[in-house]
Amino acid sequence: MSLVSKIKDVAGPVIGMAGPVVAQAIDKASPYVEQAKEKASPYVEQAREKASPYVEVARDLAGPLVEQAINKAGPYAEKVAVTAGPIVEQAMEKAAPLVEKAGGIAVNCVGVAVSTVDKATGGRYHDQFENVSQLVGDALSRNGRAGGKS
Repeated sequence: MSLVSKIKDVAGPVIGMAGPVVAQAIDKASPYVEQAKEKASPYVEQAREKASPYVEVARDLAGPLVEQAINKAGPYAEKVAVTAGPIVEQAMEKAAPLVEKAGGIAVNCVGVAVSTVDKATGGRYHDQFENVSQLVGDALSRNGRAGGKS
């Protein structure tokens, strides 16, 4: 069993707990997100137009470097996984209850943070903050066990 598989197995219960909370947050935030999208749409387009050339240059420059880094790190990562396997397994067993608690707490904390910052900015950046909240929820459900995703 690979290290990634072991981590996914331990994180599964957390993801299961986080899914319903994220779904509730999305349901409650949807009307506000729509309003924010309408108001922010012209600004988003302007930003996209101005940033597009820079994003393309960054992609062109970063692509080969990322591939090179992956190729160089691969053998070392495998050696670490083989050497540290038993230690990691033991750590995962001890961490499982904490991971379960952390998922729910993370979702709640992100929700509170998004709400607080949204209030502080008068809702001007609500859609961006909601996107961050959604990304965190998605990251917690990546192994496909939450929200019926596979």
